[in-house]
Amino acid sequence: MMRRILWSFRCWQHKFSRSMMAGSLLAVLCGVAYVAGIAPQKERIAAQRSGIAQLRMAQTALSEAPAIRTPAEQLDSFYAFFNDENVVPTVLERLFTAAARENLDLPQGEYRVAKESTGRLTRYEITLPLKGSYPGLRNFIAQSLKETPTLSLQGVSFARQAAIDIGVDAQVRLTLYVRRTEEP
Repeated sequence: MMRRILWSFRCWQHKFSRSMMAGSLLAVLCGVAYVAGIAPQKERIAAQRSGIAQLRMAQTALSEAPAIRTPAEQLDSFYAFFNDENVVPTVLERLFTAAARENLDLPQGEYRVAKESTGRLTRYEITLPLKGSYPGLRNFIAQSLKETPTLSLQGVSFARQAAIDIGVDAQVRLTLYVRRTEEP
């Protein structure tokens, strides 16, 4: 079989010039490339274009009909962002875990509950005396605020006992806002 293919190839060599053979081979390769690579891509492009058209139609539909919400609905969606009061022990546990993860010494934290007469939020003012490295303190604060979006940093004060000390004493004041479970 192989001999026959080689014999046919030699016959064609005599009948056609090398440039005609190269052109024929190139045409065959182009056909294979089209079938294997370009045709499937056309289908993907068509699917993506139809998806884009659907998104544009949805966008124009949304822009034509603005969502009008009452102030009460807006206020309810604002309060829905905050967790209930039962999340406070979990947040405190996360703070102690984050301090331990950054090798910070946290002997004892304190917090105070501040309930307002108006509104549906309760504030937990948390004070944490921390000892450790400055980068560790920064990482602790950044990670704590990232993990709990309703936690806010009220203030930080740093103190160093001596100029040669590596560690820093810090007083970190945080406020946690939570939604009251009972109505005022």
